Amino acid sequence: MSTTYRVAQGDTFDSISRKRYGTEAEAGRIARANPGVSEPLAPGTEVIVPPLPDAPADRQNAIPAATLDEAALLIDGQRFRFWDRMSITRAIDSMDTVTFGAPFDHQAPGFRETFRPFSFKPVVIMVGGDPIFTGTMVDVVPSLANDSKTIAVSAYSRPGVLNDCTPPASAFPLEFDAADLRTITDALVGPFGLAPEFRADVGGPFERVACSPGKEVLAFLADLAKQRGLVISSTERGKLLFWDEVETGSPVARLQQGESPVLSVEPVFAPQQYYSHVTGVEPVVVGLSGAQYTVRNPRLQGVTRPHSFEARDTLEADIKGATEAKAGRMFGNVAAYTVRVTTWRDPQGELWKPNTTLKLTAPDAMIYNEYEFVIRSVSFEQDPTARTATIELAIPGSFRGTIPEALPWDG
Repeated sequence: MSTTYRVAQGDTFDSISRKRYGTEAEAGRIARANPGVSEPLAPGTEVIVPPLPDAPADRQNAIPAATLDEAALLIDGQRFRFWDRMSITRAIDSMDTVTFGAPFDHQAPGFRETFRPFSFKPVVIMVGGDPIFTGTMVDVVPSLANDSKTIAVSAYSRPGVLNDCTPPASAFPLEFDAADLRTITDALVGPFGLAPEFRADVGGPFERVACSPGKEVLAFLADLAKQRGLVISSTERGKLLFWDEVETGSPVARLQQGESPVLSVEPVFAPQQYYSHVTGVEPVVVGLSGAQYTVRNPRLQGVTRPHSFEARDTLEADIKGATEAKAGRMFGNVAAYTVRVTTWRDPQGELWKPNTTLKLTAPDAMIYNEYEFVIRSVSFEQDPTARTATIELAIPGSFRGTIPEALPWDG
């Protein structure tokens, strides 16, 4: 988390950097984290000093666990024991989120300070003694009725701030020539004290890209990541994660409708987003026509449902890859399955994880033969009566941008 520094007489960004980091080299990082603050610095000004992204990861408090699945909730470093319901969601292509609820007691010691709106306090959740979520409290909503007083709280992983915020004004202009995804990411997330983690090849450099003042950081980076076949999420310790979809062939479980631990299987289809032809078009330059590339959907014959999109920030040679990726991702958007199970862990004893695979048979949900899915997201849910997990499944290849060889309802 960022800290603050009160400016003393004669302080500069260089001197603050030297005092807090031991070097003047990070003065620019401090300046970018404080839009609207410029030198000469007025004594008494509160300056934000972000943590260095490459600093060692904060050590989590040691929380002993009575059971393998016991969840410990820490708010601003202090354990909060009075929650009565919780949901933790982890996904392959979005930031981790948490919601929890508790009885509302404004007279309890520390309650008002802990649940102060707009305080953005740090939140850590550990399961069985291991961290599963490191993030920031976002929303605090009390609810008052004649027979109950409760509070609902939501949080997102530390990189979730990138979904809300643009780069600070002091960082502009943000133009990158022949820079790769890692270089661009480092420049954009540094002012927030965040560190990226790449679990895949960053790919080649972009010819030229620029982030406009009105563009949120995460949306800008997600557009670039898609062009390199990558998706963005977050790690258990709150890093910004870039990775690609896991290959099939090593499922963590085999599940079947009507058999434990399966409680239900629900398909979700979006036919209006299913197309016969997907065409990428290079932006038109005055006096020149843009290149085009079309992918035909081999699984939709005799129907014309075209979709065209503008492939920005690509060279002509990249149009093919961008279009193939778009066509492959279409399958992830049009068909998904949600499976509820009675356990937080797979048969190997590991917590269910996004970007792993499982095999599922559910004829009544139109999965007629055993089919291997990618786990897109997992929600761990606990209330006073039960502990369950909800697993959202995607067709393999959805995030790699490849058209699947078979679909769940084939056969």
